[in-house]
Amino acid sequence: MKTRRRIPWTLRIFEVFMILAALSFIYPALFVLNNAVKPEAEITLQPVAPPSRLELGNFAKAWTEMRFPRTLANTFLITFFGVAGILLFSSMAAYMLARTINRLSWALYMFFAFALVIPFQIIMVPIAVLATDLNLTSIWGIIPMYWGLGAPLAVFMYHGFVKGVPRELEESAAIDGAGQFYTFFRIVFPLLTPITATIAILDALWIWNDFLLPLIIVRKGTLQLEQMRFHGQFLKEYGPMAASLVLSATPIVIFYLALQKYIVKGIAAGAVKG
Repeated sequence: MKTRRRIPWTLRIFEVFMILAALSFIYPALFVLNNAVKPEAEITLQPVAPPSRLELGNFAKAWTEMRFPRTLANTFLITFFGVAGILLFSSMAAYMLARTINRLSWALYMFFAFALVIPFQIIMVPIAVLATDLNLTSIWGIIPMYWGLGAPLAVFMYHGFVKGVPRELEESAAIDGAGQFYTFFRIVFPLLTPITATIAILDALWIWNDFLLPLIIVRKGTLQLEQMRFHGQFLKEYGPMAASLVLSATPIVIFYLALQKYIVKGIAAGAVKG
């Protein structure tokens, strides 16, 4: 007869604490969703109470006022090409830095590592001035800026992972006559899939939800900027505002839930490489 294993009381307390912590994190999302389907008067008087009736007009107004299809397309283009550029250029840079052993490669790697600790607010004004001088104040012009801002973290993560790829694979490819680009894209890069997925998820979340850089560069046309239509100085439309948050967050939340397993997997794998 099997005896039931007793769970220590400390573990039970910890489990209850983690459940409460999870509920506290999910509460803001439930709060926004609740107010997205409530009439404006109820949001003002009873923001926490459940709706007495569903007000789906908030979504219709948010869809129209934000010009949602066009704004969604703009945000998708910025996010897609921004993440693609970060992955491409950062992986190649990290590969060369990891495979080139000299003082210059070490100095460049330290430069990328140092850039991680520089707050964006310090370089915000120079970036805005440079964007104006180079005529990059557009949806397409902001994409290269994300490449530069996202490169430090991506290079740092790729660098540790590349060092764990056996050099013998590259040497075998070189013996067969493969060039450096062929070796990287056909042999090395496919082995970087876990860390590539991790970086893609983190950067997609960052670029999709970014507000400050589009505000100072393009000033309109992204999901985060168009939500400000409902938050004026003298009038605040809480219902459409909450609905706009739900509409804007849904695509990236689906993307995150579909690929979230790669975050822990990639970071854990990269931590033991090299």
